[in-house]
Amino acid sequence: MGSAGPTAGTAQGASATAQVGPPPEASAPDERQITDFIRDSFIDLFLSQSRRAQLGLFAASVLLLIIWAGADAGPLPWLWAGALISVSLWRIARTEVVVRAVDPRHATRRIIALLALNGVLMAGPLLGFGALSEVQRAAVTLLLIALATGAVASTAGHRGIFLAFAVPMMVPLALAWVISSHPAEERVSVIGIALLILVYLGFLLSVARQQHEAFQASCRIRFAEQALNARLRRALDSESEANRAKTQFLAAASHDLRQPIHSMNVLIAALQMRQLDPKAAEMVQLLGQVNQMLSTQLDALLDVSRLDAGAVQAHRSAQRLDLVVAAHHEAMTVGVAAQRGLACRLDIVERVTVHTDPGLLLRVLGNLTDNAVKYNRQGGEVRLQVWREGDRACVSVSDTGVGIPEAEQAMVFREFYQVGNVERDRTRGLGLGLSIVQRLAALLDIEIELASRAGIGTTVTLRMPALATQAEPEPDASVPPPQGNIPGSATPGLRVLVIDDEAQVRRSVSLLLEELGCTVMTADGTAQARELVHRTMPEVVLSDLRLRGGDSGLDALRALRPLCPDAVFALVTGDTAPQRIQQAEQAGVLLLHKPVPVARLHALLADAASRHGRPGPTAPRTVLSRSGDHAGTPGEAQP
Repeated sequence: MGSAGPTAGTAQGASATAQVGPPPEASAPDERQITDFIRDSFIDLFLSQSRRAQLGLFAASVLLLIIWAGADAGPLPWLWAGALISVSLWRIARTEVVVRAVDPRHATRRIIALLALNGVLMAGPLLGFGALSEVQRAAVTLLLIALATGAVASTAGHRGIFLAFAVPMMVPLALAWVISSHPAEERVSVIGIALLILVYLGFLLSVARQQHEAFQASCRIRFAEQALNARLRRALDSESEANRAKTQFLAAASHDLRQPIHSMNVLIAALQMRQLDPKAAEMVQLLGQVNQMLSTQLDALLDVSRLDAGAVQAHRSAQRLDLVVAAHHEAMTVGVAAQRGLACRLDIVERVTVHTDPGLLLRVLGNLTDNAVKYNRQGGEVRLQVWREGDRACVSVSDTGVGIPEAEQAMVFREFYQVGNVERDRTRGLGLGLSIVQRLAALLDIEIELASRAGIGTTVTLRMPALATQAEPEPDASVPPPQGNIPGSATPGLRVLVIDDEAQVRRSVSLLLEELGCTVMTADGTAQARELVHRTMPEVVLSDLRLRGGDSGLDALRALRPLCPDAVFALVTGDTAPQRIQQAEQAGVLLLHKPVPVARLHALLADAASRHGRPGPTAPRTVLSRSGDHAGTPGEAQP
C-alpha cells in the first residue's frame, strides 16, 4: 500500500526501527508499558517510511490515470490527479509534524484519518468505472487489490489503520462491479466478482490480524531485550563504580600506612648503621624483615593502582629473551629459591629476540617465580624454559608444587585470591601477584596460558611476538646483581632539605640522613622551605607530595627551582591514587614512593654528590632485599 507507511517489510524488520525503549529503571515492566512500547514502535515505523509510501502511491496513481483518462476525455481524471498530487506532497512535507504534534496515545487516530483520505482518493477512478472496457476494469481492480494487499505488511496488520485504507477502495470497487452496465447473461458473474472482492477483503483482514500479532510479539521480544540490556548496563556501571571505590580505598589505605612504615624503614636503617650488641642486632634484623614484608604488600597495592591508572608505560626495545631469562634465573638461584632448598633449572632451547620492555618483563617473571617458590615443596624444582613456536617466542615457569585444582584455575588471576590460604598467611602476600602479571601481560601483548594439576605442579607459559633478527646483548637487559652488605664510612657535607608536614617523618628521615653524613634542614611546607633556602643553599631537596593547607610538593619544588637550580629534586609520597600518580608522571619529576628503600635513597644522594664534585655517602652496612624481588633491583616499587 502507499500511504499506510512502508511499502514492504515484515513485522520483525519493522520493529527494528523503533526508537523508544523501556524505562531504564524498569526491572518488572507492566502490561501498560509494553502496550505503550508497541504503539510507539508502530508510530516510528510509520513515520520512518511515510515518504517512500507516498512515492508508491504516486506510481499506482499514474497507472490509474492512464487507464481512466484513456476512456474519459473529460476533466475529471485530471482534477482527481491534481487532488492526489496535492495530498501526496502535503503528506511528504507534513505527516511527521501532524502525527508528532499530539500525545502518542492519540497519534493513531491521526494516522487513521490520513490513510482514510488516501483510500478515498485512490478509489477516485471508480467514478468512471462504467465507461471502462472489461480489460480496463480488470486492470483497475488488480491495482486496487494490490494496494490493499500491500497494506497488510506496511501497516504491520494494525486493524483500524488497515481498514481505514482498504475499505474505501475495496467496498466501492465491489459496488462498481455490480452497478456498472453489463449484458444480462453476465449479471451472475459480475455479482460473483463483487462477492469475491469482499471475501478477499475479509481474508486480508484475517491475515492482517496474524501479522499484527507477529508484530506485537516481536516488539515484546525487543522490549524484553532492551530491559535486560538496561539491567546489564546498570550492573556494569555498578561494577565499575565498585572498582573505582576499591582503587580509591587502596590508594588511601596504602598512603596512610606508608607514612609510619616509611618512618620505621629509615629508623631501622639508621639503627643498622650503628654498632649493636648481637641480641639487639638480631632484634633490629627481625624488625627489618617484618617492616619489609609490610612494604612489599604495599608495593603490590601500588602496582595495581599504577596499572589501573594507566601510569605505567612500556618502553620497548629489541631484547634477547634467552638472555633476560638467563639473568633472572641466575638472580633467582642465589636468592630465595636457594634459601628454601629448591633446585632452579634453566632450559634454553634456542635463542629468540622479542620487542618488549625488559623491566616489565622481569617483573612478570619475578611474580611467576615468586609463586613457584612459595607453593613448592622442600627439595622441589623450579624450571625456566625458552623456545620458539613459529613467529611466537615462548617462556615458561614450572614448579613441582601443590598445583591448582581445576575448579580454581579461572580465579587465580583475580585480585586478593589465593589458593589454599583461607587463614590469610601473611608470608604468602596479598594475592596480587598474578593479578599484576595479567595486567602487565596485556600491556606487553603477552598471551598467558596456565596448566596445573593438583599435587603435581603448575606451568605458566608466556607467548609473545618474536623478531626475525637477533638483537645484540644490552647491559640494560640483564638483571642487576642482588644488593647485599655494602661496607664503608659516611662522607659528611651533603646539604639536604627535607619538606614534610609530619614532624615524625621529618625527624626519622633526618636521623637516617645524618647517619649517612648529610647536613639536614627540615621544613613543613613551601613558605618555610623558601626561608631556609635563602639562608643555606641545599644540594638535595626531598619533598612530600601532599602537604597541609592546600600546599603540595609540586608547588614547593616549582618555587625552589629558581632559587637553587643545581639541586637534585625528588617527590616522596605514599599516595597511590591514580590521579596523583598521573599528575607526578606528567610533571616529569623524580618520584619516590614511601617507604623509600634505603638503597634507592643512597643512589639519589650519591648522584647528587657526584654532580657537586664530592664523594657520595656510603650506603648502610645491610640493605634488606625485598621479599619476592628476585632481581634485587633497588628503587621504588615499579610494576
